[in-house]
Amino acid sequence: MTETGEKKAIGARNFLYPMPTILVGAYVNGKPNYLTVAFCGIAQVSPPMIAVALGKMHYTNEVIRENHCFSVNIPSRHMVEVTDYCGMVSGKKSDKSKIFETFCGKLEKAPMIRECPVNLE
Repeated sequence: MTETGEKKAIGARNFLYPMPTILVGAYVNGKPNYLTVAFCGIAQVSPPMIAVALGKMHYTNEVIRENHCFSVNIPSRHMVEVTDYCGMVSGKKSDKSKIFETFCGKLEKAPMIRECPVNLE
């Protein structure tokens, strides 16, 4: 609001906060790879569906398109440093397969992070 109490138009912006930070997992060349994503939200309740927005340049995108499979891992507050690392370092240049203890669920195609309290595939 302005000093006079009037609302001020600021244009189109994304103002949904807090935005959860997640780790997206996929197998790349047979190894688990994880990338940090800040754009994730509920898309639909029934059937359950979430939306994850990945930038075009991410190394893992092509594999996700091919396999139609990935995991969403919600890190705890104790994982801030390693989550930040996964967002700053590309899997194309660095092997991130050993950072976490990886496991698979029913799909067996989406690597998930055991250290994360919540995992979706």
